Amino acid sequence: MSRPKLLALALTLALPLPLALAACGGSDEPSDSDQVTEVIQDSATSTDPADCSELLTQQFMEQTSFSKGKEALKSCEDNADDTQGDPDSVDVSEVKVEGDTALANAAFTGGNFDGSTLTVSLVKEGDQWQLDQIVDTPSFNAQAFQDSLVEQAEKDPSVQGEVGQCVIQQFQGASEQQIKALILSGDEQSLVALVAPCAPSG
Repeated sequence: MSRPKLLALALTLALPLPLALAACGGSDEPSDSDQVTEVIQDSATSTDPADCSELLTQQFMEQTSFSKGKEALKSCEDNADDTQGDPDSVDVSEVKVEGDTALANAAFTGGNFDGSTLTVSLVKEGDQWQLDQIVDTPSFNAQAFQDSLVEQAEKDPSVQGEVGQCVIQQFQGASEQQIKALILSGDEQSLVALVAPCAPSG
């Protein structure tokens, strides 16, 4: 299996991360804090590919897709209608708005991040808030994350054979710190390193 195919196999497990899409509407001029909350909550369930370029920064798409440039946008749009791993609900708290930037905590129930809380940053472009980065994981349920990814992988026909099972085992065996670092970095090389032992020799 080539390295690109190995990476693609790993990505079937890692994607879609929640908060990969966002949707926000309304014309009643809600406060910035309300808009931030709405963007975060709606992001978990939107299936509209257009939301990728409208409500996400390039940095956010790159972080959550483990890719760069146009490939990050394509990945976001291609995964827009994939609801596997989506949470049942997101509780937004501790919203802090400073000018055109904001921070907030998003606590997830259900999905890949069930029982976890992520701190996300947002920026305001014109009148629209956009998700910019996952900056911290103040509370992280590693077991739920691993279980959810494995469940998705076992339903995916592309994850099969010895290599597929090896990739699953690599995610199952990863430490909490490894997974958190992977999520925060969005670094393709870190993802490749995690599944490197699964690459066929020779």
